[in-house]
Order: sequence, then structure tokens, then C-alpha cells
Amino acid sequence: MAFTVKKALEKGFFNNCRLLTGEVGLTNSIKWVNILEILDDLSHVDKGEFLITTAYGFDISSEKKQLEMLNFFAERKLAAIAIQTGHYIKNIPPSFINYAKQLKLPLIEIPPEVSFKDLTRALMNELLHYELAEASTNLSESQEHIISRIKDMNLLWNNLAESEHVSRYHDELRYYSINPLQVFQILLIKVSPAHTDQISTPVEYNLNYSTFVTLTSYRLLTQKHIPFLIGPLDQHIPLLVQLRQTEAKEKDAGQPLYEELNQELNLLLPDQTLFIGASNVHHDIKEFKTALNEAAKALQAAQLGLIDNMNLVAYQNLGLYRLLMEIKNLKTLYELYGETIAPLIEYDQRCKGDLLQTMQVFLKHMSIKKAAQILFIHRHTMRYRLDQVDKLTGYNPLDPADALQLNLGLHVYHYLKTHNLLREPL
Repeated sequence: MAFTVKKALEKGFFNNCRLLTGEVGLTNSIKWVNILEILDDLSHVDKGEFLITTAYGFDISSEKKQLEMLNFFAERKLAAIAIQTGHYIKNIPPSFINYAKQLKLPLIEIPPEVSFKDLTRALMNELLHYELAEASTNLSESQEHIISRIKDMNLLWNNLAESEHVSRYHDELRYYSINPLQVFQILLIKVSPAHTDQISTPVEYNLNYSTFVTLTSYRLLTQKHIPFLIGPLDQHIPLLVQLRQTEAKEKDAGQPLYEELNQELNLLLPDQTLFIGASNVHHDIKEFKTALNEAAKALQAAQLGLIDNMNLVAYQNLGLYRLLMEIKNLKTLYELYGETIAPLIEYDQRCKGDLLQTMQVFLKHMSIKKAAQILFIHRHTMRYRLDQVDKLTGYNPLDPADALQLNLGLHVYHYLKTHNLLREPL
């Protein structure tokens, strides 16, 4: 069952919007939601899209340009166009409305008090549920084209992952506008229902959402004019992105891009939990496998909540966990845990104490005064507890070398705990 413009307008999130014309086109089927705040590059507008825009940069006073643009939209068989007024365009001219009417193109006015992002998210979420209900064979022409292109990207990705001489694929990378000698980053995205037990979730459900995230990522990156490559779906969605030149000069070059992508995906999928692992920034495609390995470790850390329970983790921010992930001998980790953290946990359980929490807060700030304020205890109490840590573990938190050892033990504790490997030390 198609998701039409009429059904979209019947939803509550359109209550304050006005249909100006195009009643004939209300049966148009919506295949995608396209957000273009700036009407500069319209080459990515496709059949069946519901276009939402502020029309920034468009000369609304020129009737010639009005007709040219609306003719273009009609030729592309746009499902509908919604323009937010009050920011860049005060009112939609009667001539614009008349041309839209002639072309049978639904034209909706979004008042300035309506949240652009909230409207987009609600519409996209509604579309998602309709798309998930459709059989996979009922893809639009646009989706079929994208999926065909993604399949070609998948083949190139596999070649890069398996080959020992990735330089032979430089020309194929350039076909996708990727410069093999410019900075790139690999992102791995995992999607799962936010309020559903993943173990009992049907495989088809997860695949549909993963496919949707893949298509969404494709469109978002295309609209941002960012060269990219999409790898084959496995337990996650793999992306290689070529960083913008302005970002490439900065120390944390890729951060704005993957954070931006994370924010937009979360906006469009409010009922899903997204985990993203980002590799370091690399300067030559020959480092592809290294970047892929880094992104996999960062994604694992994100899923386990190792870094302050963040869903988005960059490899460069793993800190000590980078070392722990390389340790294959669990006995080493258990010994370190037994020497540092285990005595504190045993004491807290036996005496209903707070030594572990006290040490955690102190090691984070390395200040007795600050830690005491956060824990709402007197500084003398704080010192007493740190003395207890010293007596139980043999490591003095006030000594920098001992504090490093305790901090390492704390990381081991969290690492073992999140992997369900915590048991009595060997």
C-alpha cells in the first residue's frame, strides 16, 4: 500500500501547514523525503520525492525562474513540494501557486513556527514504516538505480579488502570520485531497534532497517557532494568517505563529517539505536585494511559502551582500550584486575563501601577537592578512602605511577565486565 501525499497531509505533524494547490496530485506516491534548504543543485531530485525546502537563494520574484523550476520538478515527477515561509521567503507569490496548479504539483506552505527538523523526522519515520511493510520487490526506479550502484561499490570494496595490491584499483576508485591519494576514513554503522529485544527481533526486520540506513547514507552523502564507497552488508553497514579538504587540514579531520552523519541518521530514525565506529584518518588507500580494522574496534567499543556509553566512537578516542583489545591472553587481564580492582569490589560488597566509585571519580579529575565536591563528602573523608585504596591494592592513587596502574586496572575491569568475562581472578 503506497504512502501518498494525501496520507502524509492527514498526519498530525502537518496540522499547521497549508495545501495551497495541487489537489489532483494528492494520490502521488512518496518514495523519499528530500531536504534542500538551499535550492542550488537540483540534480539529485528524483521521481516520487517529497521535497522540503526554505528556498534559500532562490529568486522567488522572477516568474521566469518560478516556471523553470516548477517545470523541472514536474518533469522529474516530484511527489510534492513544501516551502517554509518566514525565513527567506515571506510569502509564496500567487504566480508560483498558479504555475504549480497548472502542473498539478501539490504545493504546501510550512509556517515559520513549525520545526523544520521535527516535520522532516516525522515524515521520514512515517515513510520508513510504509517502506518496511512493502515487499523488497516493490522498489522504486530510483531505489533500484541506487541499489544497482551500491552492488557495484560492494564488488570494489571486496577487492580492496582481499587484494594485497590495492593500487590496481585506483582507476575504479576515481570512477566514484575518490582520490586514492587523499585523506579518507572508514565508518561502520550498526542499527538496532531502540525498544526491541534484539535477540527476538526477526532477521528480516534488521535487514530492512539496515537497507534503509544504507540508502539514506547514500543519499545524504550524495547531496553533500562527498565521495564515498559502500561495502556489502554484514553485521554492519561499511562506508568509506573521502574527507573534505577543509577537514583534512585539521587534527580531528573526520570528526565533523561522521558526527554530522550520525546526527542526521538519528534524526530520521528516532526509534532506532545507531552505533558508529570511525577509523583514524588515513592518507593513502593502501591503508584501507588498517582503517577497516580500526573502525571495527571502534564499533565494538561503541556497542559495548566502553567510552562513556557513547554510541559513536572514534578509534583515536579508545585510549587504553586500544591496548586491551590487542591482548589475547585473558590471564594477563585477570591478574591485573585481581591486583587493582578486585580488592576494592570485595571490600565494597563486604562493608557496603564506596571505594571503587571514590577512586573512579578521583582518577577522572586527579583532584581531592573536585572529587570530594562531586561525591558530596568532606576532603578528609576523601583522603581516608584513598588511603584505604592504597592499603587494599598497594597502589597509592596520589602517586602518578600508581594512579596510572589503577586507571589501567579500571579499564580492564570495564572491559571484562562489558564482555561478560568478569569472574574471580586467576
